[in-house]
Amino acid sequence: MDPAVYPSSSTSISERLRVVASRAGLFCAGACAAVVVLELLLRLFPVSVGLYQTENREIRPLRTYLAHEPYTYSMTWEMRDAHHGRTNNYGQLAPFDYVAGSRPVIVVGNSYIESQMNDYSDTLQGNLGRMLGSALPVYGLGVSGMSMADYLELATQASAEFAPRAAVFLVVDGDIVRSLIDQPGYRHFRETSDGMKLELHPRADHPWLARARKSVGDLYLFRYVTQNLRFTLPSLGTLFREAYAQPDPRRSAAAQHAAIDRFLADVPLRSGIAARCIAILMDGDRYAIYDPRLASVPADPPEARAYLLARARKLGYTVADLEPVYRARYARDHRHFDYYPVDRHLNGLGHRVAAERAYRLLSGRGCLQ
Repeated sequence: MDPAVYPSSSTSISERLRVVASRAGLFCAGACAAVVVLELLLRLFPVSVGLYQTENREIRPLRTYLAHEPYTYSMTWEMRDAHHGRTNNYGQLAPFDYVAGSRPVIVVGNSYIESQMNDYSDTLQGNLGRMLGSALPVYGLGVSGMSMADYLELATQASAEFAPRAAVFLVVDGDIVRSLIDQPGYRHFRETSDGMKLELHPRADHPWLARARKSVGDLYLFRYVTQNLRFTLPSLGTLFREAYAQPDPRRSAAAQHAAIDRFLADVPLRSGIAARCIAILMDGDRYAIYDPRLASVPADPPEARAYLLARARKLGYTVADLEPVYRARYARDHRHFDYYPVDRHLNGLGHRVAAERAYRLLSGRGCLQ
């Protein structure tokens, strides 16, 4: 039998393997080329990049992000409402540095105060600063993901650093319930025999991620998928996230009231500010104002929300429920206070309305001299 006419089976298999390997190589090369092209293209657009947390846990949350670092923010796959900025010397999102011992008015909150999606001049703290004039500084202290428990620690650090004369706290839906949830990287209230105890669950840092970013910079394709598209692989989530404990629903109502009591009792002590010079603004369901059919199930029960407002007033805080304020303003102007229907965070108008209310609460109490 002539082997040239009838090739052996081993020769046929090896040839097929070479063909498969060649095609696989071409496919991988094409996929890599496509990824490189996508990466280069995305660098021409306002993908959400930047804002990496400082590696020093002891100075968080006052100095949450790396100082003097540029960032870009945009929302959704369309990269809408793009904003560019740079963190200040405290890693806060402000276009000016904060000065130690300057006795400012501090504005405390979570992502609503951090306000990546707005120009600083349009934020609550930016508006309040204009109303008070250049002689009295206003410092925004906002960190995404924080709750009422974190606000206590932030007030403590701000007191030691700035000696503030007045404060504004923006409480949004979920701030009460989340203050009882044990989440990595944040503080929470834990029930003990001696009452509510403030505890920190340290975040598991990944230094190799920081080193990789410093070496190659932000990977825009990765950031676009995880930040703009909000996509994560559940199977890989445990590499970067830890599980957190939910509060016992049988104790939730009592625990929520106890957490509120602890927060209100400790804020003046930790901040060094008298209760009369602390304004608490309570956000509301603005979508329900636009259309009752858009009402959402609140994370914080209405009873807990009402308890916080009533208790704060009784203890001498200056308090404002923003929901009726927004409702009256919408009935008059029919303008949205957020990025409806894409994002519930406040827009410039929403921040201005809140700032006007905070100014009224504080200006008549001798807190701003």
